[in-house]
Amino acid sequence: ADNGSDANDGLSKETALKTVAAAYAKTVTNHDDVIVLSSNAGHTLTSMLDVSKNRVHFVGAGAPGRKYGQRARLSMGVTTAATDIGAVKVTGIGCSFTNIKFTSTNTKAESIYTVVEGGEYTIYQNCEFYKGTDLNETTASELVANGDSTQYINCTFGSLADAVSGNIIRAAVRLTKGIAGAGKVARDNYFEN
Repeated sequence: ADNGSDANDGLSKETALKTVAAAYAKTVTNHDDVIVLSSNAGHTLTSMLDVSKNRVHFVGAGAPGRKYGQRARLSMGVTTAATDIGAVKVTGIGCSFTNIKFTSTNTKAESIYTVVEGGEYTIYQNCEFYKGTDLNETTASELVANGDSTQYINCTFGSLADAVSGNIIRAAVRLTKGIAGAGKVARDNYFEN
């Protein structure tokens, strides 16, 4: 999204990586690696970001404390893979996301979510979850909550502009078990503000 290059090492602003996928590929599970997302532009995902490594942290460089309108954005448009069920899927342990707006406008039939949470002890703080398509789809949602002991602090779910219309019920947060993987189900989830 910025002027980085995926050939860089990603260890400084001057050697920034261009894509989030390249930054995530450089992380090591259980090392508490941090990926800082520029708030200058959106970060486009060309396929679902599958966060399966443990203790990887994503931090938006924008102003802290926003519940919505984050300037560091992870967004997915239309893709072709049936496995792209959302923009981001988390199954790692102890990961965190701070100051990020997650969006999906994917129209692929299987891509009816924005974030699919199935990890353990994940923290989302000052994040916004938005699904810009499938507003009339009863099984679609911004968030699948299949995580164990996940915390959502100062987060916004759904659109502040697009109405879910018609004679349907569409959840912003879906608790249906097993979407994030076999045996994945919401346990001890905490929502604050």
